[in-house]
Amino acid sequence: MKHLNFILLAFFSILLCSCAVEKEKYTDEQKNYVLPEQYEKISQPGLIYVSHISNNFVSVFDPAEMKLIGKIPSGSGADVSIISSDGTKGYIANFHSNDVTVYDNKTNKTIATVKCAEHPFALLEIPGLNKVLVTHQSGTPIDIINTNDNTVTSLGEICTGPMYDLKNKGKIYVPQIFTPYIFILDPVTFHITKRIETPGRPMAMAFTTDNKFGYLANFDSAEVAKIDIDKDSVILKIKNIHSPRGITVTPDNKYVLVTNVVDNSLTIIDISTDTVIKTLYGLRMPTWVLTTKDGKYAVVSNQGAASLAIIDLATLEITKSISTAENPISLYLDNR
Repeated sequence: MKHLNFILLAFFSILLCSCAVEKEKYTDEQKNYVLPEQYEKISQPGLIYVSHISNNFVSVFDPAEMKLIGKIPSGSGADVSIISSDGTKGYIANFHSNDVTVYDNKTNKTIATVKCAEHPFALLEIPGLNKVLVTHQSGTPIDIINTNDNTVTSLGEICTGPMYDLKNKGKIYVPQIFTPYIFILDPVTFHITKRIETPGRPMAMAFTTDNKFGYLANFDSAEVAKIDIDKDSVILKIKNIHSPRGITVTPDNKYVLVTNVVDNSLTIIDISTDTVIKTLYGLRMPTWVLTTKDGKYAVVSNQGAASLAIIDLATLEITKSISTAENPISLYLDNR
């Protein structure tokens, strides 16, 4: 366990130190970023939430107006956020303060600060069971938050990556960032039912809209693996994609978009042929990518440049750069 913890901390120290090199280039506006906690479109679906790993807030991006409109207070090291399926609450995993901020989505006021294991990394709501699952990048078991009273129980399974609930398939996929496996969890007991071996460091996944296929960003192997979800097996490896970290499938199932965090680029894969058709450069330490609710644009978090890059999915070109606070590490779309 100590060896694993050392590896985890070393890896994230590299990421944060890489950002520190860029820090002196930030503007005064970025260093002292000010956004209101109350704003006109508060809690509306379609907004994008930007977590800042070196700050204590999540900023809110309105893709309709292409601008940041507000912020939500959090603990130290806002790493990832989600909105509950009914739109009433939000949850923020705080990497440095080892807790989860629960807030009222209508007011952005904190309801509770829930202590959990070290370095919470990913969140997944299970609405029918009134639970939010928390994985950690510290080699500790999954925490389960009871959304009725915010109490926490710890599950025996150790999972380190993001979680994906494939409801129509009855399973939860969890790539294990520091070991070469994808774990599959039972959606009721949350116990591991299967492991898929995938050499490399599996960072994140994206799925076609019917959940027939998944695409895995495999950092160490410099590849994206295509997975048959019914068979739970890798059926194709798309090679020569340098340092893949974030990944998404466009809503029309046309493209897979992959951020290359070290190569400072974005790879575009055509799903019809599963081949790379374009690579966009000019990014700086891109970590996360998602598409807007209308499917017209992709948004990339440039952690090293403190900005969001906007990509027009009709032309597959970067059309805009929007300054943010330091270290925007993850994005979440409220797709209600």
